[in-house]
Amino acid sequence: MRRVLGALLVLLMLCASMPHASAAEGRAVPSCASAELSAVTGAVAVDGGSCLDINLGEHAPGTVLAFDVLVVDDAVDLLVFDDAGKAPYELGQSYRNAVTTPVSTESAIGAQVFHWKVPASINAKTWSLVVDNLAHDGDQGQGDQGGARAQISVQVSVLNDGALTVVHDLFAALENTSMWLTQDEGLSLDAGTSVQIEAWGLDGAGDLAFLTDAQRSAWEGGAQHAPAAGTALLDVASTSSLTWTVPTSLAGVPMHLLLDAGDAISGGAAPADLRITVRLTLDPPMAPVIEDDENASTTLGQTIVLDASSTPDRLNRLVDWLWDVDAEADDDNDGDATNDGTWGSANTIQASWDRPGTFTVTLHVRDVDGRTAMVQHDVTVTDVTPPNAAVSSLGDEQPVDDGYRLDPDAVLRLSCAASTDDHLVDVCAWSIDGSPAGQNATVVASWAESGEHMVRLTVTDPSGNTDVLERRVVVVDRTLPSFASTSVAALPTSVDAGASNVVRVEAADPVDAAATLSIHWDLNPLSDSDGNGVPDDDADLLGEEVQVTFDTAGERVVVITVFDPAGNSDRAVWTFEVEAAPPSSSSGGAVLAGVVIVAVVAGAIVLLRRRGSMPSSQQRSDVVEPMTEQEQAERAKAAEMASIYGSAEPNAAATQPAPTVAYAPMTPAAPLDPMAQSLLGEDATSTPNEGLAGLEALVGDDFSEPEPVSPSQEVAPAVETEPTTEAVEAPAGTTASVGGRLELPAALSDMLDQGSDGPQ
Repeated sequence: MRRVLGALLVLLMLCASMPHASAAEGRAVPSCASAELSAVTGAVAVDGGSCLDINLGEHAPGTVLAFDVLVVDDAVDLLVFDDAGKAPYELGQSYRNAVTTPVSTESAIGAQVFHWKVPASINAKTWSLVVDNLAHDGDQGQGDQGGARAQISVQVSVLNDGALTVVHDLFAALENTSMWLTQDEGLSLDAGTSVQIEAWGLDGAGDLAFLTDAQRSAWEGGAQHAPAAGTALLDVASTSSLTWTVPTSLAGVPMHLLLDAGDAISGGAAPADLRITVRLTLDPPMAPVIEDDENASTTLGQTIVLDASSTPDRLNRLVDWLWDVDAEADDDNDGDATNDGTWGSANTIQASWDRPGTFTVTLHVRDVDGRTAMVQHDVTVTDVTPPNAAVSSLGDEQPVDDGYRLDPDAVLRLSCAASTDDHLVDVCAWSIDGSPAGQNATVVASWAESGEHMVRLTVTDPSGNTDVLERRVVVVDRTLPSFASTSVAALPTSVDAGASNVVRVEAADPVDAAATLSIHWDLNPLSDSDGNGVPDDDADLLGEEVQVTFDTAGERVVVITVFDPAGNSDRAVWTFEVEAAPPSSSSGGAVLAGVVIVAVVAGAIVLLRRRGSMPSSQQRSDVVEPMTEQEQAERAKAAEMASIYGSAEPNAAATQPAPTVAYAPMTPAAPLDPMAQSLLGEDATSTPNEGLAGLEALVGDDFSEPEPVSPSQEVAPAVETEPTTEAVEAPAGTTASVGGRLELPAALSDMLDQGSDGPQ
């Protein structure tokens, strides 16, 4: 601090000794020749007592001009002015306060090399270099006072410093003074930053050294400084330079550059006034760094953050960033696959990839000087998502809920083209019923027979992820089997009760072989014996040819159904009559038939006699006995069969109640009319007594008077018809003769059936 105060005191004393501008009144006005800078690059003579005004041009503040001046034969004053400062000189007035320092040199002789930075100002200014070889009235008797001719050459050029040149100017220091060339906060540098100090000594010798904050505080406290090796440039009197790399221990530590004209630096120059050009250039490491939040690994389609914010840049020199996330793809076709993208200010981006693999990310950085550097970072991308298997139909198959339905010999053609993956589908592998069916985009199959098959599709992506899809294919025979109409028509319309009958039908199918057809004979269509919900398809008998026996007389219905392997079916209804067994002398049926005939004949005789002997009001009435529960069930079943299968003409035995005849006591016989004679099998000439005797002989002692009718039983009135002949009227339900054949009343026939075989 004392050195700085001393320097200020010296400057004040010099200013106080300078004469005022008003003292120049009446002095001679110099007449300087003018020249452009380009005209004085070679040797130019400046005679004693003259001056030369060289136009340096207009320069903006901060522009650095490099001077290379050679003066021989005689010393001259080299004075630098801007337009405003040159006016006092041109008017012969005192100019020493207006001359620009320290770039101006009085009594210059020999070579002078220095760099000068145009001082700060609002606007650019025009500058001049005046070569003064005369005794100017305003020089206060200092500097060159003219004399002999001087030879001079001047070369001035503009230096284009980069943003990383933080110090570049001509500095002057008085003996035993010092100054800080960097700003008060110092330079905070990254480890590895290259620091270059260049110095061009103009007058005297001095020292340049880097000090930390702590070292600066000690220095300003009056302590001497012993610079570390490589951190100082000592005893600089001419051109000299130093390059120093910031160690890791000083990374981020503020550093200060000191210019000393004293002797407080160990090993430095002796105290002296000095002028020296100093250029300090920093070369921070262009070492971009890429980090990510996923340890250099991600999955397909998953975003990863790439961060370069930790790139060393304590001087904030990096201004542009360019990211290329795939060093193998040259998207812009410029021949460099690592520079696809655009420059921007983002030092952090998000990236993702649509295919698996290892991708090289390239980062380019650019600083304020246009210098670039790059770094690469590998990211591994894996595919962990399985594909989505899908099947589309291209053939004859008919889609259903869980697969497809197909006709025999039709073509099944399925495609895996609809399958998807977050990368791509690599392989479609097919199998049918567990057997491999190829690795193609489509599979083709066909079956001749009905059945169920399983088609399996396995889809694989390049990373080995798989998905499996199964579809059921049902080959369905939709052609119906059918019975041969001739074989159905050939079935008998009646069979004998108790007799064994062999019946046969024939069936065929357009697709299935006859041996694969199944024929069911359902002998009781109203009963669902197999419990499948269909009562008339039971397999009571199986086959084309079966043997049937029916013990009960009456109308019967048999449903015949043919099935193919696919379940298609056809049926035929066989309606036929079961005839009662024919009479036989050795059978109980013959005896029963004889009893019935005798009863009928006896009843006829009784009726005829009562008609002749009793009043009309007491004549016989038919009394209908109530039916039993078994008879009612059989009648309902017969009616249902008729409604389902369309029975032929109603059977009197099944549709009308069987009348029960109540007989009155026998009365003396009356002469028989021709009808009675025909019932008894007698001719017209037979006598009544002979016929009656025969009937009584047939009936024997077993014939007795019928029991009286119960009051609870309903008595049916006799049906009366108007006689058209002289024959005696017969009550309803009696026998009748048709075509010379005896036919029994329907109720009696029904009773015979019930007595022989029992109810159905």
